[in-house]
Amino acid sequence: MSNASKNIVKLLHVSDIHLDSPYLDLPPEKSEERRRELRAAFIRMMQYVRDRGVNIVLICGDLFDIDYATNNTAEIIIREIKNSPDTKFVIAPGSSDRYTDNPIYTSGRMPSNVYIFSDDSLGRFDFDEYNVTVYGWAFLGKTHGGHVLGSRRADDNTRVNIVAGYCDLDGAEDSGRCPISPAEIQNFGADYYAFGSRHSASEFVRVGDSIYSYCGALESCSFSDPGMGGANLVAVEYADEELSVDVKRLSFGHLKHVTEVIDITGVSAVNEVVSRISRMISEKGYGIDTALRVDVVGNIIPSFILPKTFDCESFGLYHFELRDKTLPLYGTDNLKKDMTVKGELYRHLLPAILGKDEETRLIAAKALRIGLAALENREINI
Repeated sequence: MSNASKNIVKLLHVSDIHLDSPYLDLPPEKSEERRRELRAAFIRMMQYVRDRGVNIVLICGDLFDIDYATNNTAEIIIREIKNSPDTKFVIAPGSSDRYTDNPIYTSGRMPSNVYIFSDDSLGRFDFDEYNVTVYGWAFLGKTHGGHVLGSRRADDNTRVNIVAGYCDLDGAEDSGRCPISPAEIQNFGADYYAFGSRHSASEFVRVGDSIYSYCGALESCSFSDPGMGGANLVAVEYADEELSVDVKRLSFGHLKHVTEVIDITGVSAVNEVVSRISRMISEKGYGIDTALRVDVVGNIIPSFILPKTFDCESFGLYHFELRDKTLPLYGTDNLKKDMTVKGELYRHLLPAILGKDEETRLIAAKALRIGLAALENREINI
């Protein structure tokens, strides 16, 4: 590896930012708030780029959601990039910001320091001032057949070779998310592979002299993507004609999604459930930066019904939701022996409640609660 004009090259690897995501699972006021917060996270990231002198930003898919993108967000992207003239921005469009029919990418509005892959086959951009070549591709539609690296090798191993793209490493051939095999990345021989498409960050994995990683979403967007979200800082350094690659995680978001499990076996009062949740929140240090989901499990008496909702403000959280996964099996000895319809209902549903499939268990548990409430002339709101 030959020496470069700069001894250290700083790259920021980001993906899955999803500006203007609709957040359809949230109430309208919350979804708009999340969009504002996501734009703020992007702006914080861009300020870091300027403050720390990042040389190249690799945006590996889904910078925004083209189906919902607004002109206001486009102006924010363009403004922030214009305010960072010393940084090169390489964009590899993914399935949500696909290149085809994308006015933000194709209208010529982007500043001159932006380099956008526009073909679904492997392309390259050379940055001679850093002795860096960035390879990548674009999604032209919502899917991509994959294997863009194939049997190719990096063209010049005297350069720092980077691969940036939205893909599914070792994914199913029919995933539509540009499957790539580990053998392909090992054969290609790049120094760092910056991947996007997975909202949870991966470890930094070494394959021979190469490193690959998914940086995850910039901001945690849902409970399926736990944690805070962030980006990868990649520092390529030359010393005595030797190349070293140092990588670390950064966080720019302000919201983390967390799921906790609490066993409430034997509990028969809402206040006790609230107390246990509050104690856990305090012990874990969760606060206004936390979207918390609590799965309550265990066996409770059939007549004890958990509320559908709790006030997240009373817990001091950004968002709170409770999933009732309890089973109505506590204190049911009398039902086992009951010779009335209630006993028959219990015995009929018990095998399903004790079954291995969680969805079946919960449906059967709900059926038992509703049936017993009807037979006992109790109101129930499940």
